[in-house]
Amino acid sequence: MQTVNDIGPQDLSDLIGLVYDSALEPEQWSSFQRRIHELFPGFLSMCQTLDGPKVMGIYNPGNFVEQPLQDFYETTTDEGRYVATDGITDTLRGITRNDTPAPGAPRISRNVMTDEELRNSALYKNGLRHLGCGHWTGVIFAVSGNRYAALNFLEIEDANPVPDYDGLTKLLRLLSPHIVRGARIARALYMAKEVAETYKGFLDAIALPLIIIDAGGVLQMTNAAGQRLLDRGALLASSSENRIALIDEHNDAGFRRALRGAQREGEPHGLLVDLDDEPVSLCITPFSPTMMTNLKSEKDVFDRGQLYAVFVGTKGGAAVNTGLLQDVFQLTRREADVCSALVAGRSPAQIAEIQGRAEKTIRNQIQSVHDKIGVTSTRELAEALSVFRTVGAMFDSNDPHLFGPMYAPALE
Repeated sequence: MQTVNDIGPQDLSDLIGLVYDSALEPEQWSSFQRRIHELFPGFLSMCQTLDGPKVMGIYNPGNFVEQPLQDFYETTTDEGRYVATDGITDTLRGITRNDTPAPGAPRISRNVMTDEELRNSALYKNGLRHLGCGHWTGVIFAVSGNRYAALNFLEIEDANPVPDYDGLTKLLRLLSPHIVRGARIARALYMAKEVAETYKGFLDAIALPLIIIDAGGVLQMTNAAGQRLLDRGALLASSSENRIALIDEHNDAGFRRALRGAQREGEPHGLLVDLDDEPVSLCITPFSPTMMTNLKSEKDVFDRGQLYAVFVGTKGGAAVNTGLLQDVFQLTRREADVCSALVAGRSPAQIAEIQGRAEKTIRNQIQSVHDKIGVTSTRELAEALSVFRTVGAMFDSNDPHLFGPMYAPALE
């Protein structure tokens, strides 16, 4: 039988690589478990989700290769949800001692229970004994509050040769940081894939710049116009932690108040920002559907998290901010200036005179604007740009929940 001392640097490197590969499997951790069984025979393995001492679910990452575990799974769970209530929670409460779970923390039963204490417990009498198992070792890989998911290896009592409990525990200690990172990477990629597939086409169909954030203001995703707005960095920016903030600190304080208002009341809130003498309106509204992880091994751990949509537009009858014209329609700065002047009612000749440029150049740029926006006349252009005012129109509302003075920062 191989021991942990027999695992050389190359073997350990291969195991670390397997951890990350296995975290991304559709049946998470199945390859990793199989390899552990090869290296350390005499263990049963399972994923468990718990809320403090209360078992919520029991999941096996792959096929049940051990019949005792299959039988135990079928008699104690309903499609993975733990349904047995036979004193096991009381035993686990004594074992955990109400400790706060932490990612990467080991779960080593021998650290808290003697063999005699284990065999006298309800956990053993009503659960482990039927599996033919005793002590266990494992690692916590996902945590949300008091809820957590753990990958556990249960020692088969009559196994021959005797399971190398200490060796497996030492190996799991070495691998635990990688197990946690692998789980986090898998969770992030899974959620990103789900959101991208579900919402991306929908979001890009929205003409207005749109930025999706969580309750803490952390960026989740954007549509194409929203990403260009962030890249331009004149109004909003994201930190190294992907937290969205307005460039101006005074305006950002108003943004935070509006976000808290949307969270508290579940209604749209917003503010008016004076950007380069061209007012910009921001609307922050709860965004549904919500996003969560559906990984089997974690589905009891993470609650659905509410998201918020930030729409960016223009106030009422004000001219459309030229920066937004660039973000949404990918106009050049000069094309945006011409577009804004044209909608304001100026003729090509007047625009040429104001800008000190040839009228032919202005007419060429008007044609380019029409082509990019997909219109053929100034009237159609004005109608196309009216979408920006759908956000700003809320400023004219008498509803105190919408863009009221109490939510908008004072403009200097």
